[in-house]
Amino acid sequence: MTFRKKQNNSFVLLFGVCIGIFATISLPNVWAQFPDMIAPEIIDVEIVDIQETEVTIMWTTDEPADSLINYGLHDDYGIVRDPLPDRTEHEIVLDRLDPSTTYHFRVVSIDDAGNQAISGDFRFTTPGIEVENIEQVPTVEERAIVEQVVENLQQLETTEAVEVIQEQLEIKVEGVTEDLTIVGPPEVQVFTTRAIVTWVTDRESDSSVSFVDSANYDPLSANPYRFTQSSDDELVTEHRVEIIGLEPFTDYHFQVESTDSLGISGRSGDFTFKTKAVLPEILNLRTLKVEETSATLAWNTTVPASTVIEYEDLDTGEKRSVGDPSLVSDHQLRISDLTLGTQYRAVVIAENSGGDRVRSDPITFVTVRDREPPIISNVTNESTLFPGDEARIQTIVAWDTDEPAVCIFNYREGIAPGVDTNVIEPEDENPLERHVQVIVEFNPSTVYKFWVTCVDPSGNEARTEDFVLFTPTKEKSIIDIIIENFEASFGWVKNIGL
Repeated sequence: MTFRKKQNNSFVLLFGVCIGIFATISLPNVWAQFPDMIAPEIIDVEIVDIQETEVTIMWTTDEPADSLINYGLHDDYGIVRDPLPDRTEHEIVLDRLDPSTTYHFRVVSIDDAGNQAISGDFRFTTPGIEVENIEQVPTVEERAIVEQVVENLQQLETTEAVEVIQEQLEIKVEGVTEDLTIVGPPEVQVFTTRAIVTWVTDRESDSSVSFVDSANYDPLSANPYRFTQSSDDELVTEHRVEIIGLEPFTDYHFQVESTDSLGISGRSGDFTFKTKAVLPEILNLRTLKVEETSATLAWNTTVPASTVIEYEDLDTGEKRSVGDPSLVSDHQLRISDLTLGTQYRAVVIAENSGGDRVRSDPITFVTVRDREPPIISNVTNESTLFPGDEARIQTIVAWDTDEPAVCIFNYREGIAPGVDTNVIEPEDENPLERHVQVIVEFNPSTVYKFWVTCVDPSGNEARTEDFVLFTPTKEKSIIDIIIENFEASFGWVKNIGL
């Protein structure tokens, strides 16, 4: 058993020595008969030294291999190759590139055994000329295209070439942009001589308003608006234009317009607004006369206005009002049905033609015994000549009093003193506020002086100043003219008794 064991151990040792000798002598030749099946590993692809027309690309492989780059404007690539598979540090220069251009590339390395390694997709962009506001272009690719286009444009030398580019650019702009939209109707804030117009657009653009008064608006005209005002603000989406120099209380037509940076415009339809009337100011409010049961107030307004007096009995708190709808600047109004010995407070409200109102400061008064004469105003006269054999003159004289009164019309022929005064008593002895006197006694072509005296129910008397009127001249007939000519030439003609 012991021998056998030693014999077995010797056999094992001998077999091991033989195997070692065989491996030492023959293993390289044996392994050489099996091909390399593992592709080199591509490590650390770097893009260095990017210039306008070339770029250097470097990478590393874990075993010796050749160098190859597929590249192009798209990911289908082109090819540049250094075919010697003798390096692990690789560098290839891609030249004759276009500036401002984005290129795709991938690197490829093949070892001596033909095993090929391919990287993933990489990109780089060659620099170009500096373009103002290039940062507004959203993508890197489009920035490169813009730079390239600008560089090419600088090489153009003829106007014909520029015009062709311009036409193509306009076509492209229409293809990639939408019409500028004005969102909703514009809003207008109206004043007396100006208006503020605001509107919104779907993108940044400038601001302009065209307008004209309604009297000169012609919708069939090529340009129905005579005037345009614009804002000096930068391109905005919220627009505001103030129109100045307008006429008060006038209708206007207007249209808003905005244009973006590409020249795309948007216009609204036709809209209208009306400026406000000039706001009246109430001046010189005063009491002309206070009586037992009435009071007369007077004031002026800076523009024609209708007026209302609101008055309050300060003892009872009762409030009333009285008004005059006439649009005038000089105002006089009588308050009646008051209580004797009572204090009143009154406020004047003036309203212009546009419906705008202003209020005066309050004025107070106390009714007293009537010791004031009536106020006579608005004295007018008009004479009419009625043709015929005997000329007849009709003269109408009219006047107002601020309270009911009885009035007498007085007149004299000529203006020299010492002439008898003619008096015409009123036919209606009831006190009135509106008075009319018709005179038929006047002669043609004559000067008359007249005045009016009025007495109120309390016996207070008032007299106007003296007025002068001229009655019309009788028109001459053909016979009258012929006779006058003969009389001028032959004095005896007047004796023929015609």
